[in-house]
Amino acid sequence: MYAVDVTFQQTNAPAGSFAEKKLYFSKKHGHYGFKVDVSVLPSGHAINVTSAAPRSIADIAICESNIDFHVEKLEKTSHDESMLDADPLVTEYPTAWALLADKGYQGLHRRVRAITPAKKPAGGMLSHAELVRNDKIASDRVIVENFFGRLKTLWSIASDNID
Repeated sequence: MYAVDVTFQQTNAPAGSFAEKKLYFSKKHGHYGFKVDVSVLPSGHAINVTSAAPRSIADIAICESNIDFHVEKLEKTSHDESMLDADPLVTEYPTAWALLADKGYQGLHRRVRAITPAKKPAGGMLSHAELVRNDKIASDRVIVENFFGRLKTLWSIASDNID
C-alpha cells in the first residue's frame, strides 16, 4: 500500500504563444509551473514520480496515464496473499493492495484498488461514518503530504542556488 498525490512545481514562464503558456499557468498559485504525480510508501520514500504535466491536466488523468506502474506495484505476491486484508474493494481486487488518494482521484477505483475519501453529495451532508472514514484516510495520507513538504524545501534550496 502507498499514497499518491499531485504537487505543483513552479517554473519560469514557458516560451511560446499565449495559448501554450496558459496551459502551465495556475490561477491557484499565481505562477507558471507543472504538476507531477508522486507515489509514496508508508516509510516516506517516493517509489515513483511521473513526468511533468500541464496544470490543466486533471490529477486522475495523470495517475491513469501511469496505470501500468500502479497495477504492477499493487499486485500481491504469493506470500502476501496469506496476510489479512479487510480493506475496501478486497472483493473486486483480491490480488491487489490498495493505494490511498485524495478527492481528485474519484473514480480511480474502476481501474485499480484505490481508497478515496467520500465527497459531500450536492445539497447534502456526509454521514458520521463517512466523516470518520475520511479522517482515517487523511491521517494515512499524511505520508505523501510530509514528502511534499521535504520536496518543496529541496526545490526552494535548489532554486536559490541556481539564481
